[in-house]
Amino acid sequence: MNGIPIQLKQVTEIRDGARKEIVVIEANGLYYLKGDATYVTFEETHEGETIKNVVKIANDEVVVLRSGVISMRHTFRKQSETIGTYESPVARWEIKTKTEQVLYQYNEKTKKGQLFFSYILHLSGKHVGRHAVTISFKEAKK
Repeated sequence: MNGIPIQLKQVTEIRDGARKEIVVIEANGLYYLKGDATYVTFEETHEGETIKNVVKIANDEVVVLRSGVISMRHTFRKQSETIGTYESPVARWEIKTKTEQVLYQYNEKTKKGQLFFSYILHLSGKHVGRHAVTISFKEAKK
């Protein structure tokens, strides 16, 4: 798959009651269109291990596929509850999300894109807070 090289920043804000955590990932990746969907791919490192991420964006839906030391397959659909799995070397969990918002925009002139989605997360039946994810990317300079 030939993609356009991009520089990407993913910011995840997690709120659980009074607790707030922000996780930032900066990476180089690829951006491409296939059918009516946009794909963004990048790798992140977690405790020295590589995790491949594929984010598919279509209409009011985001599909996140992660593979490597952590694997996950989950669909976030605006105003819907969806069920997926999250697997780490330690265990495998069922994840259930209630997605509140999915917003995606791409500016052809500036070659910049931004995806925002927020959801309430339940891990193995336990409420673990509200997550807001923003993925910003721009075409890498040649």
